[in-house]
Amino acid sequence: MNIYVIIGVIGIISGILCAQADVPLAWSGRKEDPLDSKAVGRISLWWPQVDQRHFDKAFWLSCIGQPGTYLTTWFLAELISDKSSALGTLLKICTFIGAYTGLLFHAAACIKPVVYRAIAKEVSAETAQKTMDQIDRYPKIPSVVSGIVLFLVETVIMIIAILTGALEVPKWFVLLNPVGALPILLIARKLNIKVGGAMGIGFTFYGIVLIVAGFAALM
Repeated sequence: MNIYVIIGVIGIISGILCAQADVPLAWSGRKEDPLDSKAVGRISLWWPQVDQRHFDKAFWLSCIGQPGTYLTTWFLAELISDKSSALGTLLKICTFIGAYTGLLFHAAACIKPVVYRAIAKEVSAETAQKTMDQIDRYPKIPSVVSGIVLFLVETVIMIIAILTGALEVPKWFVLLNPVGALPILLIARKLNIKVGGAMGIGFTFYGIVLIVAGFAALM
């Protein structure tokens, strides 16, 4: 069995889980409320009005899904290294960094509404806001690093690898990444379709790239 295909399938499933993990953070789950991706991490009035399991779902979907996404990029790096050791090594470094900053970023986004729910009825709005700001102290920098590395740097590496032939896939596969997922998300949000975040969808795309590149490498 082609290991790249197996990991690619795992990557697709994992990416879908990660994408869906963003939905509970941007939508209350109530039919009358719209999806608001800009609300992630920012205090929302509906936080105390939903069950805590709403945020538990967001955390565990991400926690279960993320390992498969990093396996995918690591195996992509292995393929890339056959023709470009520099690009492959850089992608492995990004994967390593993403593996510990990515979950921290998502965990912080889940912790904030859980804590806010616990204190909102006991303290003033100002105190609640200060508490949220304190929660941001430690994950803030890792979250920024995670966003830059996983969203931008890895996308650039993948595009270069595809255009230079380090990955043997059709050239239009340069669109299969988190940046390429943005137009899909914009359309989905206009239609109020809850498909999740660009990062998760982008990593789903990486699973597809790995499957195709893996087949090509063994032919």
